[in-house]
Amino acid sequence: MSAPSPASAVQSALARDKLGTLSLLHFSLTAATPLTVIAGGVVVMFAVAGQIGIPLGYVIIAVSLWLFSIGYTAMARHIANAGAMYAFVARGLGRVPGVAAAWVAATSYCALQASLYGLLGITAEGLFTRAGLELPWWAWALVAWLLVGLLGTRAVDINAKVLAVLLTVEVAVILMFSASNFAHPADGLSFAALSPSALGGEAAGAVLALAVIGFIGFESPTVYGEEARDRKRTVARATLATIGILAFIYIASSWSIITAVGDDNVVAASADPDLMFTLAGDQLGGAWVTIGQVLLLTSVTAASLSFHNTTARYLFALGREQVVFSWLGRTSVRTCAPVAASATQTVVGGLVIVLWAALGLDPLVHLFYYLGTASGIGLIALILTCGIAVLAYFARDRREESLWAARIAPVLAVLAMAGVMYLSVVHFHTLLGVEKGSLLPKLVPIVFAVLALLGAGWGLFLKRARPEVYAGIGHGAKAPLVQAAERAAVPVGAAGER
Repeated sequence: MSAPSPASAVQSALARDKLGTLSLLHFSLTAATPLTVIAGGVVVMFAVAGQIGIPLGYVIIAVSLWLFSIGYTAMARHIANAGAMYAFVARGLGRVPGVAAAWVAATSYCALQASLYGLLGITAEGLFTRAGLELPWWAWALVAWLLVGLLGTRAVDINAKVLAVLLTVEVAVILMFSASNFAHPADGLSFAALSPSALGGEAAGAVLALAVIGFIGFESPTVYGEEARDRKRTVARATLATIGILAFIYIASSWSIITAVGDDNVVAASADPDLMFTLAGDQLGGAWVTIGQVLLLTSVTAASLSFHNTTARYLFALGREQVVFSWLGRTSVRTCAPVAASATQTVVGGLVIVLWAALGLDPLVHLFYYLGTASGIGLIALILTCGIAVLAYFARDRREESLWAARIAPVLAVLAMAGVMYLSVVHFHTLLGVEKGSLLPKLVPIVFAVLALLGAGWGLFLKRARPEVYAGIGHGAKAPLVQAAERAAVPVGAAGER
């Protein structure tokens, strides 16, 4: 096979050495949308659980994800692939499970990114209506969709700089609101929320699942491993720092709300969906309600951009390895951004907005909450599968990693995430706020199972019909070399015999 021309090589390669630890941290933290989680998710968790143990739930999940990240980042030191967990599953459990994981990952991230347009549109509609500019939610969603689509084709370091500014302001305001809550206690500082008895019953499963969803984005530094400087250090630092920072923010903020309202009153107070902003207005002045809502808008926009980039890189990785349409693996000659995959994600997001608007569906309930929560189930399953893949990968060869990183921490992580996955599926109806036995809670796990089976079936098809493509699965930038070696090793007409 002839060597590719310089132009074509550039058109299938991502930028190199562009992102340091802080830049990776910006992508992962903004993807988690901390302000959205606190202003919306935490309040919902109090209402769903009917108890005060939300800070304890975040402690449990933070420890579980920290254990997962020990082995996950150890594996990332040996594998750099924009497909991240897809590649890890392929290299740990095999190519067929890898393709199955890829279908679940691409669908979950795509759905999660699109779901954010519902919250973004309804937040902007309310904010600008009060300012005298009345437009429907979908019009504002399309404005954000256009902005995200344009930024998605820019150089990755430009995206990181935009996210850095938005994130800095967002975190500063969260900490200020939390400090204000602690400074205005209803009944003094109580530690009851951290007691094991504060979180129990059926609702505990729903709380833990929602807590995991609040951390989604922590895993994204590995997606940018090919674009990172000194990736063997920066990816691990950014991943672990993300979990630590988010854990501190979520635990402190949820605890501060309990402190400001009182242990006995917080469940009833959570009937107000704007509880966090209401408290800020009472304590700091009415202007901070508007400021908080503006920052919520920028927070969701930043998260949408971050997940857009993550989704685009998964699609790019699959296209580069020719597992799906090869044109998805094209990058810009000038910016090295995955323009084809980014444009594809932009089209999908636009279609979702138009479809929801045309059907008259509720953007907050049916788009943001239902679609976002459903995608969270897919990502929890993906994290669990990736944890098993890490175990299998290091079981064959520890590759000079410590026993803790290669064996002990991954085993503990798999056990913890298996428990969370079980509780999430069993109590999914509680998460969605629908009756037990309803169709939707049953349908979502079935959809992801079907996606995984279809992906596995496609992997088996590639194994038989396109063995050179199959050989390159999970190898990232090295896939063309692996595929070329496979072509040289397989005589013409022999592919069907393998």
